[in-house]
Amino acid sequence: MGRRNYIGCGTGGKVAAGWCAADCMKRWIVGLIAASVLGLGACSGEEASPEPEKEEPAETSGEKGEEASGDEKNPASADSGELIDPAFMVEEGDVAGWMKTGPGPYGGDQYDEEAARAEIDKWPEGLEAEEYFRAIVSLTSNDYRPYQEILETTEIDYADLTGTPDGETGSEIPADAPPLNVQILLDASGSMAGQMEGRSKMDLAKESITEFVGNLPENANVSLRIYGHAGSNQLDGKELSCSTTEEVYAMGGYDAGAFKKAIDAVSPTGYTPIGLAMEEASADLKERGDGAQNVVYVVSDGKETCGGDAVAAAKSMQQDGIQAVVNIIGFDIAEEERQSLEAIAEAGGGEYLRADTAEELKNTFSEERTALINDWYDWVNENLNTNYDQSTKYLNDAYDYQTEALNHLYDEQTRQELLAYYLKEQMEEVDDSAIRKMIRARTKPMREHVREGFQAIREEAREEGREIREGVREKGREEREKLRENDGD
Repeated sequence: MGRRNYIGCGTGGKVAAGWCAADCMKRWIVGLIAASVLGLGACSGEEASPEPEKEEPAETSGEKGEEASGDEKNPASADSGELIDPAFMVEEGDVAGWMKTGPGPYGGDQYDEEAARAEIDKWPEGLEAEEYFRAIVSLTSNDYRPYQEILETTEIDYADLTGTPDGETGSEIPADAPPLNVQILLDASGSMAGQMEGRSKMDLAKESITEFVGNLPENANVSLRIYGHAGSNQLDGKELSCSTTEEVYAMGGYDAGAFKKAIDAVSPTGYTPIGLAMEEASADLKERGDGAQNVVYVVSDGKETCGGDAVAAAKSMQQDGIQAVVNIIGFDIAEEERQSLEAIAEAGGGEYLRADTAEELKNTFSEERTALINDWYDWVNENLNTNYDQSTKYLNDAYDYQTEALNHLYDEQTRQELLAYYLKEQMEEVDDSAIRKMIRARTKPMREHVREGFQAIREEAREEGREIREGVREKGREEREKLRENDGD
């Protein structure tokens, strides 16, 4: 049976076409009987009334009376192509395909039930249930492409950790990072044999330098150049002493054994050619090329004694393209000599670090370690907070996107099933149950796809965030413990 068509019958209200035809037939028979009676009257001398004309049943939708057939299809029913957007010809089970179809004209926030029904009223009869299903989805689908794109492209990428208190970065050092060149210029003049509370200044210097270079960043190159070790501290040995410096540990990666062997062999002997040592150190850095970070540490217990100009050498190291920073570490320095060493540090853009006694030297390093311990606590807290914030954002965003997509899918399913019911009201032959089943078979896997996809993002974000936080805590504990152990030594 096709659409229910209604026509007028006589002057009464609207009734079904079949019933109307029967009623008209009854009236035709009554009229025929009346005509016979009138005809008999005519035979007795009365004029007969003209026979009434037969009443034709009204036409509707191209059907006439009882000749209309419910099996006759609308001419447009042979073509469903105009009803279904090609994007919605998705194969069964292709959930990602359904997520990428794009929106229908009445999808999501554009849904208008009255307008959607008006479109359905134009649809031809006689299509398959699957065709009506795809037509309804094509008409009312939401746009799920943004959610699918998030599921396909999201990469959990936490920010690099901030630089650590010891100068290292929280991630691996980039391959193209500029090298760090650290030069130690150690005073081996005779005065370094002097005692500070029962130990020679040279031994204290060796100890401090060895500890210092052992804690440099892994990408650092180290050089040890000594001066004042040649000749003697007498006049006959001055010329040799003032004209000699030697790189006993060539610039390169730190090797604890080799460095210890080199520094242990140094003995305090002659004069103090600081200027010459800095000039030759500058030449070493130039040979290594531009683009490096260059830092020079001059360890001395006195001023220049060979007539060199260490201030000019320090300025030159700042201006010759190597941009070396010059720091001075002074041991037991007299007031009049300290000023000359401070001037070198200032000219070299560095600092002057003072240690007048063994206890002061020890306390200086202890204070530095205490400051570093506190810095490590700050570093841990800063990076934990940053990581928690990023992790929370990943989790919240994933929940929000999931909830939003699921709500769209639930609303869409409800709307589409109601439209299937409406279609059934208009076309009795439509299998609306099969259509609703197809609607549910489409949206249920899509909801599962959305849940599983965003759940995977949350799990990955939790796991990676947890690993990073554990690494930060462990790094902080290890470094603080090292500092405490060194302080105890």
